[in-house]
Amino acid sequence: MKDLFSLDGKIALLFGGGGDISIAVARAFADYGAKIILSDNSKEHLQKAKEVLSSDGFDVEIQEGSITDVAFIRSLADSIYSRYGRLDILFNSAGVTYRKSIRDMSNEEWMNIVDVNLNGTYHALREFGLRMCDQGHGHIIQVLSTGAYRFGANFVAYGATKAAQSALIKGLAIEWAPYNLNVNGIAPTATETNFTRDYYRENPEKMEATRNNHPYKRLGRPDDYVGAAIYLASDASAFVNGEVIIVDSGKTVK
Repeated sequence: MKDLFSLDGKIALLFGGGGDISIAVARAFADYGAKIILSDNSKEHLQKAKEVLSSDGFDVEIQEGSITDVAFIRSLADSIYSRYGRLDILFNSAGVTYRKSIRDMSNEEWMNIVDVNLNGTYHALREFGLRMCDQGHGHIIQVLSTGAYRFGANFVAYGATKAAQSALIKGLAIEWAPYNLNVNGIAPTATETNFTRDYYRENPEKMEATRNNHPYKRLGRPDDYVGAAIYLASDASAFVNGEVIIVDSGKTVK
C-alpha cells in the first residue's frame, strides 16, 4: 500500500509555489520522493520557500515568473521538458483576490482577478496539459476554493473565477481522459496563510466569525491539504478524474 502513494522519481511543478499551501504540499511531495520545481511571481516568497524546504533537507528548484505571462509559461515548459523529458505532476495554487464589493471594485482589479485566477490557470494547464497528453500520463491538481460553492459579499469576483476553474478542470478531465491524464481539484476553506494573514490580523472579528462557522471551530492550516494532494498526485487516485476534494471540516455541507 505504501507504494501506491509513492512519488519516487516524479517531476512536480507547483505554481503559486511561494504560498504556504504550496510549501506544505511541496514538502510532502518531496518527502514521498518527487523532484520539486516551484514557480511564483514573487522572488521574495520563492526564496523563503526554498530556504524552508532546504532546511528540511529537500533540493528545490525555483523559477520566478507570472502565471499570466504566456511566454514565461512556454519557456518554463520548454526548460522542464528539455531537462527531464516529462512532467508528472502539475499543482496550481496561484491566485489573487480583493475583498471588495462590486460597487467598490475597479475594472482593473476585476480584470486582474480574472487574469490570474482564470486566464493564468487556463494558460498553465493548457501548455503543460497538452504536453502531458503527448507523453501519455500526468496528474493535474488545481487548487480551487470553497468560494466556488459558497458565495458571499466582497467575494463575487473571486467566487466567479473559482467556479470557472471548477468547470475548466471538469471539462479538461473529460477531454484529456483518452490520454490517461487525471485532472482534479482541491477546494480549501479559509486558511491561515500569507494569503489571509494580514486581513485577519486587521479584522479579528472576521476571523472569529469565520472560525465559528466551521464545524471544527478553527480555520484551515496548510498541512490540512497535504493528504488530498498526495492522493491526487499518486497512483492511489489512478481512477479518479474530474473530481474536487473539498477540505473544510464540513462547512460546505452545513
